[in-house]
Amino acid sequence: MGMKKPRKQALVALLVVFLGIQFVPVERRNPPVQAEQTIFAVEPVPSAVRAVFETSCLDCHSNRTRWPWYSYVAPVSWMVAHDVHEGRSHMNFSEWGSYSAKQREHRLEAICEQLLNEDMPDAKYTLLHRSARLSHEQRELVCAWIDAGRDRSRVTGQGPASRP
Repeated sequence: MGMKKPRKQALVALLVVFLGIQFVPVERRNPPVQAEQTIFAVEPVPSAVRAVFETSCLDCHSNRTRWPWYSYVAPVSWMVAHDVHEGRSHMNFSEWGSYSAKQREHRLEAICEQLLNEDMPDAKYTLLHRSARLSHEQRELVCAWIDAGRDRSRVTGQGPASRP
């Protein structure tokens, strides 16, 4: 009977800590989006590539994050908010027009590299968002679009990452 009391006290203490951490503030804000600054306004993104971005990238790499219910429950909320802020800092599709042509070119190359290495979308994200998992064909589709844009920009001066 002596073992039950410490176990109960430990459970009560854990519950108090869990409830207490719910009051730690977490930044879950979506900054305003200026439509003309998005990648979709700046680059000629085909609908199939846009669908990949919308399904697998925009929650962490845009100002249009959909904050699911678990992003309001600590400590998971801390991880989700951190990942979104980190993703936006590396590349933000909502602010694409604010990047220089060189920055856009580097980010497009990074997208393809991350996709082909299967580093993105992040495994933590796809664990809960099965629809965000990309097939080999979807990864190739995005990279083919990026490569075609690079080729177009060499020939015509137009295409992904070539606009002012």
